[in-house]
This record gives sequence, C-alpha cells and structure tokens, in this order.
Amino acid sequence: MDIFTIFTKGGIVMYPILLCSIVSVAILLERLFALRKSRIISNRDLLMHLAEKGSWDEMKEAAKNKEDFFSRTVSLTLNDPASLAETQKITEMYAKKMAEEIYSHVSIPGVMATLSPLLGLLGTVLGMIKIFNKFTEAGGNPMILAGGIWEALITTAAGLTVAIPSLIIYRFLTYRAEKSVAELEFLLEKFINFKDSGQREGKIIRIGIKET
Repeated sequence: MDIFTIFTKGGIVMYPILLCSIVSVAILLERLFALRKSRIISNRDLLMHLAEKGSWDEMKEAAKNKEDFFSRTVSLTLNDPASLAETQKITEMYAKKMAEEIYSHVSIPGVMATLSPLLGLLGTVLGMIKIFNKFTEAGGNPMILAGGIWEALITTAAGLTVAIPSLIIYRFLTYRAEKSVAELEFLLEKFINFKDSGQREGKIIRIGIKET
C-alpha cells in the first residue's frame, strides 16, 4: 500500500497534520537562513578595533547599511543622541529589538509539535466513532472492527510522525537563537565598556535570553 492510499484512508484530519509538517520545515529553513553567522556579526574585528580606539565616527560609518544584528545595534546606538549620556540604556533598548528578531518564529515548530498529535488523536476518535457506527448498522460484524481500527489509528501515527521532528526543530532553533543572542550580548558589553571609557566597566546588559 502506497503513502497516498494511506494518507487518503486517514481522512480529512490528515490535511492539517500535513500542514503542520510543512510549517515546521518552512520555519526551519527560514530561521537557518535568518540566523546564519554572517547575519549575526559580519565585521566583528573591524568594529571592535574601532571601538577600542574610540573611533566612533569611523565605527558609525563601518556599521552603516550593514544587515547583521551587531552592526545594526551599534549603528542605532551611535546615531541616537541620548547614547552620549546613557550608552548602556540605549544599547540595551536596541539590543532587545534585535533579540525579538532573532527569536522571531522560533516557537512555531513547538506549537506544531503540540498540535499535530492532538489532531492525530482527534482523527482516531472520529474514525472510531465512524467504525462503531458501521459496526452497529452491520449487526455486530467483527470484520468491520478488524478492518477499521487500523485505519482510525493512521492519524495518530501521522500526528506523532510530525510531532517528533517538529520538537527537534524547535529545540534546535531555540539553541541557535540563544547562542546568537549570547554572542551578540558579549560583543555589546565590550562595546559599552569601550564607549564609556571604563566608567561603567563590569556592568552587563541583558537582551532577553529565554528560559526553555
């Protein structure tokens, strides 16, 4: 029996389960592209060298029009007049905005991992109701039960088949996001220390690492 036939026998609930799998894979591909290393920090050595020298105008120019999160945060901070007096506060504000982008969509595969087995269970329950209805109409013919129960269980198996990879995807993307945020946080701490010329040395910013 081919996959298409099994899918058809699973009933209408198989379609939202299939959609869950598509969504999880789509989010995985999108986040892998969005959280690639060059998107987090692309010109680390140059920017940190300029920060260490205190060449803020050069650093502002080097970070200008860059798409990585570190350059964008630095650029927004240096172009904010308030950063002259409150570097840490302003940097933290923009860093939180970057963190929101990093964590964007990461939780969706986790939702799919929860939803798909529930859909599978719903499909099985609906299938069992249909089977017992036919069983009653057929006067208690046991062959109807034997042939129908395995069909009803298809959706449960399909739901679990989608849920397990979706959970793995969710945990993997959460790890990637946390690692990216931690790396960004570390460099921004150094940036703040250089910017404040040691006046706020030892202070740490937090940009929203989630507990999982």
